[in-house]
Amino acid sequence: MSHRFRLLLICSACLSIAVTARAQDAAAGAAFPPAAPESVGIPARALDLLGARIDEMVRNEEIVGGELLIIKKRRTVLRKAWGWKDRDAQQKLEVDALYCVRSMTKPFVGTAIQMLLDEGRLRLDTPVHEILPYFDTDKTRTMTVEHLLTHTGGFPFTTLKRPLAEYGTLDEVAREAVGVGPGFAPGSRFEYSDAGSDTLGAIVAKLTGQPAETFIRQRILDPLGMRNTHTLLGDDKALAGRVPSAYSGGTGSWTRHWQSGDAPLFPLFLTSQSLYSTTEDYARFLAFWMDDGQVGGKRLLSPAAVARALAPRNLINNYPQPSGDLRIYYGQQWMVYARDTDGGEPVRVLFGHGGSDGTHAWAWPDEDLMVLFFTQSRGTLGGVGLERVLQTVLVDQKLDDPSLLVHEPSAAELEQVAGLYWDETAASSYYVVTPTGNRLSVARPGTFQLVFKPSGRPGRFVSEVSDEGWIEFVRAGDGSVTAMRTHFGSQIEVDPRHVPPTDVPSVDEIIARVRRAHGFDALAGLGGVRLTGTLTMEARGMEGTVVTLMDTARVRTEVKLGLANELILMDDKRVRSYSNTTGATEWDGARREQALLDRFTALYGDWRKDYRQLEVLKRRKGDGGDTLLVRAVPHEAPGITFFVDEATGRVRGSDALVSVPGAGVIGVRKMYGDYREVDGLLIPFRAEATFATPLIGTIVTVLEEVETGVELTDESFAPPY
Repeated sequence: MSHRFRLLLICSACLSIAVTARAQDAAAGAAFPPAAPESVGIPARALDLLGARIDEMVRNEEIVGGELLIIKKRRTVLRKAWGWKDRDAQQKLEVDALYCVRSMTKPFVGTAIQMLLDEGRLRLDTPVHEILPYFDTDKTRTMTVEHLLTHTGGFPFTTLKRPLAEYGTLDEVAREAVGVGPGFAPGSRFEYSDAGSDTLGAIVAKLTGQPAETFIRQRILDPLGMRNTHTLLGDDKALAGRVPSAYSGGTGSWTRHWQSGDAPLFPLFLTSQSLYSTTEDYARFLAFWMDDGQVGGKRLLSPAAVARALAPRNLINNYPQPSGDLRIYYGQQWMVYARDTDGGEPVRVLFGHGGSDGTHAWAWPDEDLMVLFFTQSRGTLGGVGLERVLQTVLVDQKLDDPSLLVHEPSAAELEQVAGLYWDETAASSYYVVTPTGNRLSVARPGTFQLVFKPSGRPGRFVSEVSDEGWIEFVRAGDGSVTAMRTHFGSQIEVDPRHVPPTDVPSVDEIIARVRRAHGFDALAGLGGVRLTGTLTMEARGMEGTVVTLMDTARVRTEVKLGLANELILMDDKRVRSYSNTTGATEWDGARREQALLDRFTALYGDWRKDYRQLEVLKRRKGDGGDTLLVRAVPHEAPGITFFVDEATGRVRGSDALVSVPGAGVIGVRKMYGDYREVDGLLIPFRAEATFATPLIGTIVTVLEEVETGVELTDESFAPPY
């Protein structure tokens, strides 16, 4: 036996012993004992830099709260919480909170499928219809297990059409996915899909004869000692009390949409998104995968299963890519960060997954390093931006990297660049630049709202997501700002600063035209008005009805969409909703104001009563006549752009940003058409609201009947309970 061969055997044996020992520690409950960072090769200053970054995230309201866990060589070198468990109640976040990890659930159903593959109970090329017979349709017959694992089955992001409480099992969820069908031929391209991951859960249930959550508990959670991971909260108040209140929105605009004591978000376990876990428990799961599918000396997954699941398969083009030469691919229910090679297969550097409530987990196998960053801030991109810092300070250990330096702008510098800038590519679109802390919020009504932070280059602000997106400002010889230079990842634009026009009608004149055009003054003499119509949510294939009762002060709207029923009551100050899925809710903040501004009396009345700022921005020429763009800024909600037909005074539509509970701030463009005169009122019988997210898409409302003189009493606007 050669010396080299003996050395190889000794090294292999030592590695095997080390892996087994670590796995036994984890399974026995030892988890990841604390250690000084220097003892495992991490400079203490690296942790200081990371801590300062998260301090900054909380201070600038990029997140409401968050917990960071760093484990090197299976030793905990940092575990700390920042910010709020409940900001409204001023309750601080503590370590070991229980987080809804959303899409970080997917690797668990992926693991379950890999186990069944190892046992020969199915194959990657097994057609789904051989397991779930209702998949035997023209559109889904060729769909395989591998297609679902890799998000290439063709299903859209979601196919759910009903409130979650209406589904009894994952089988019902999968049946509904079949009804929607794939949007492209299975296997032809990648599209991230919750529906596909939920169908995997239905497959697990069918093959094992037990709910997917039971299989996951018995075969994964229990063997790994994951006692703080739960598939459902149920009615366990103590368990719910460990969960931070959930917020949605974005930097500087967080709204609480769930708190302990509310009904659970998930009445059934969705294998795409329903898991609750702690940072330390989820680290046990990462360690199991880094240990090649072993725990406590027992193999739960074959090396082949680990290799195929973590192989980089499909580049995720619509996901923010990290800086440097790493690219994010999708494997089989895992996100895989890989380095491209010349002409060869991409080489995996790390793997992990993220969740839409702001949770992230990363594992660097070659570094024996795991990092978990959990927040309860749905819509934050702070964790995505943190990836670059982690790679720089923990892996590359470039603690003096210029990218870590920040030029802090003065308050005067920030105020100087605040204002409106016209998008050079679209005549009716503009950017609103607003200082928020030491950052700049850049909003484009109807489309998006982004936040840019200072960089190491004076005058340049980089996206919170990636250094590839940035803005800077063009100045004249006297130092005044004349334009904004933008780079959103593809090309550089120079967007001129807004200069108030002098050849347009005044705000007062436009308001008077709108009131006359829509017969606003006739409303007071018509008594009650009833509007009856249909509602279509095209992206979800859902249809329903809408009935509105209104007078000059109150509105009662009842919406039935699928199996969801919601009643909304409004007066001049309050908005309340009563839903068969979420119960009774008092709307507040921006959401309340947005609803009040959608009323007939606000849309076609005296805008000066409802908006703190009004400005006529420009006249836009068009084939259908000239349109006046009027910017209206409410007191709490983001600003709105109204499009007013100059010749007729009709409101053609609007661009806005709206706060959607559980989703955050989203752009929406509304277009009004088929105007008809009814007893002096000019009413749009068709309205299209197109949201800048495919999850909602376009909602079309068509009126079928408008009645005036309807007798309305206080009882007509009374709450149902």
